[in-house]
Amino acid sequence: MEQLLHFFENYGLGGLFLLAFMESFISPILPDLMLIPMVLATPDEAIYYSLIATLASVLGGFVGYGIGNKLGQPAINKFVPLRYAEKIRQWFSTYGGWAIFFAALAPIPFKFVTIAAGAFRTNLLVFFLASVFGRGKRFLLIGILVHYFGPESLDVLNLIPDYWILAGLIFLIIAGLFIYYRKHRRQAQN
Repeated sequence: MEQLLHFFENYGLGGLFLLAFMESFISPILPDLMLIPMVLATPDEAIYYSLIATLASVLGGFVGYGIGNKLGQPAINKFVPLRYAEKIRQWFSTYGGWAIFFAALAPIPFKFVTIAAGAFRTNLLVFFLASVFGRGKRFLLIGILVHYFGPESLDVLNLIPDYWILAGLIFLIIAGLFIYYRKHRRQAQN
């Protein structure tokens, strides 16, 4: 893996683009491993690098979606480890597009999500929006923090306890479900 990461590093920004693109459907290497050193080395370019990683990841996500859509369950069986497959299925059936958004934020290979989204025939617009916002938040947060507050700002992310992050995610899910319920309740009344 380390040799593969060094290969991408040799190509600079193009390597970051290719790594983020491929991670969305085939590569096991997280783009963060290349993005973080790049933004730390040149904080003035941090937002630009983060945008490139976001764009490449979303574009690569469409390849993963296409694989899942074309091959269906066999794609999940081949590309998604069994321990993740059932959990991802539950996420999609319970949370729909939110599953894509939250998984796009998580430090797990995005390919599991993109392939599953295609196999489960997730609405393409929902897939696109959840990918853009999820991957954008994940990569742009790094770029914005380093650009505006310097490299030390990444240390702040390590100070936030995991349970706060979990509590924030639970709050977002509850807020999303509340909004969804209110919207459908109003439509039913009309």
